[in-house]
Amino acid sequence: MTEALQEKGQLLWLMEQAAGCALPAGAQLQQAVSLRKIQKGQQVFAAGEWQPYVYVVRKGIFKLTYLSESGQEWIKSFIGEAGFFACPNVLISGLKTDFFVTAIEDSQIEQVDYALLKNLAEMHPEWQKAIRGLLESHIVRKEQRERELLTMTPDARYLSFLQHYPEIAARVQLRDLAHYLGVTPEALSRIRKRLHR
Repeated sequence: MTEALQEKGQLLWLMEQAAGCALPAGAQLQQAVSLRKIQKGQQVFAAGEWQPYVYVVRKGIFKLTYLSESGQEWIKSFIGEAGFFACPNVLISGLKTDFFVTAIEDSQIEQVDYALLKNLAEMHPEWQKAIRGLLESHIVRKEQRERELLTMTPDARYLSFLQHYPEIAARVQLRDLAHYLGVTPEALSRIRKRLHR
């Protein structure tokens, strides 16, 4: 991360990129942001919690996971540097979290209460544009993920992941990548061997 970005903060930088302009009351956001260090294997939150926050990754990678009734882990997404995550169940529906967020490397995140972002959006059109921009990018990413799971073979899903997320692919364990692709680690090993021939 550059010195200028550290000074500004990852969240404000991300919001300004989404808005396409400098944002008013940026200092108010910066004062409200908490910087947290998360060790490898540590959870940011678990399912069943009240977490009305937005998180932005400064350093590291996080996996967002669901657990099946039998305790099987399925990874819904990986979030790396400059990525963001939150639980829509909490922010929109007022419910509890329904997934887990765990660091797969020693990491740093910025955390801010979503209520502040809503208040800034009510006062400033630029903040509305920023939030809309982030939501649109999130929706596109989720639609791509849904299409891949529903229409692509495991081999094609693996190749797509390598193409779209090469930095993350190089840093995640085989087991985690398999759980993201919806296959067993053994099946992913076979896919990799087959494709590398």
